[in-house]
Amino acid sequence: MSQVYRIGILAPTSISLVNGGVRTQINQTAEALQCLGHEIVWVHSSEDLPAIDILHVFVASSEHWGFLRQFKTRSLSSNQKKIPIVLSPIFFAPKKIALTKFKLRIESIVGTFFSGISSEYGIKKQVCQLADVILPNTQAEMNQIRQLFDIPHHHMHVIPNGVETRFLKAESTEFVQLYGLKDFVLFVGQASSTRKNVLRLLEIAPSLDAPLVLIGDVGSDEYSQQCAELIKRNNVLHLPTLEHHSTLLASAYAAAKVFVLPSLYETPGIAAMEAALAGCAVVITKNGGTKEYFKEMASYIDPLDSTSLLTSINKQLHTKNEELKVQNNLLKNHIASHYSWDSVGKMTLAAHYSLLR
Repeated sequence: MSQVYRIGILAPTSISLVNGGVRTQINQTAEALQCLGHEIVWVHSSEDLPAIDILHVFVASSEHWGFLRQFKTRSLSSNQKKIPIVLSPIFFAPKKIALTKFKLRIESIVGTFFSGISSEYGIKKQVCQLADVILPNTQAEMNQIRQLFDIPHHHMHVIPNGVETRFLKAESTEFVQLYGLKDFVLFVGQASSTRKNVLRLLEIAPSLDAPLVLIGDVGSDEYSQQCAELIKRNNVLHLPTLEHHSTLLASAYAAAKVFVLPSLYETPGIAAMEAALAGCAVVITKNGGTKEYFKEMASYIDPLDSTSLLTSINKQLHTKNEELKVQNNLLKNHIASHYSWDSVGKMTLAAHYSLLR
C-alpha cells in the first residue's frame, strides 16, 4: 500500500453556520480524500497546528490571512520538514478586472509607505501568494487569479467542483405527496444572499408558467424582508434550508421541471449540478465559469435582465417533454461522467502528490 498522508483541512468557521456550496465542497473533498486512503485532520486557526504532511486551505479569505502568514514564516525559519500549502480559493470577481487591478496596484504603492493597509482583494492576493499550489474550480477563476494577483499558470491547476451521484436515483414521490406539486420551477440555495439574486426571481414569479418553489432560509435584513414580502404576495412555496443529505431535497429536484440559479455569478453552482442529475432542465447565470460545466446543455441568462430570466424559464417549461428529456439526459450523463466526487478527489490528490513527492 502506498504511503498514507495526514492531510490538514483549514475551512472558514462560517461553514458551520451556512449550509451552502462551500460547505458541501469542503466536506465532500475531505470525504473523497479519506476514501482514497488518507487521513483527514481538521485544522483550526485558533489552535496549535497538529502533525500534518500537507495543508489544504479552502477560501482565500481574511479569516485565514494572519494564520497563513505565521504558518509560512514559521515554516521558512524552522529546520523541520516544510509543509506545503494547497489553496482552493473559491473566488470570482464580479467587478471589472482592469479597475480592480488598478486599485491593487495603488494599494501596493501605498503599502510601501504605510504598512497594514489591505483591501479585501489585497488580502485575497496575499493568501494566494502564500500558497504553493492553487486549485481554482474553473478556467475563468484561474484566469482572474492570474490577471488580478499575478499568479503564474504553472502554480495553478483547475480542479472542478463535484456532485454526489446519489442524485441520479432521486424520485419525486416524497415531495409530490407532501406538497401536491410537480413540474414546477425550483430554486435551492442561500436565499438571503444578494449574490443569489433571488429577489429578481421572485419579482417575475407571477409571470412564470408554472409554480415557483424556493428552498433556502431568508434572513432578517432588508433584502431578506423584501424577498419574504414577495414570497407571500406571489404565493411562492417557500421551505427552509434542507440538510444536504435530506431525501426531501433530492425529491424536490426530481419533482421539478426547471431548476433556476439566477445568481450574479457561480463557480459553478453545486445545486444546479445536483438538479441536473435528478433530471431537471437548468437555467443558470452566464457569469463565473458555468458554461465550462453545463456546456450547451443549459440555458444561460444575464442575471441583471429580468426579461432574459423570464423568457429562458418559460421556454424550458414549454419545451416538448420528449425534446426536454433528450436534452436533460445529455446533461445528466455529462455531469455524472465528469464531476463525481470520486473523480474530483483523485484530481485533488494528484495535486497534493505533486508537492509531497
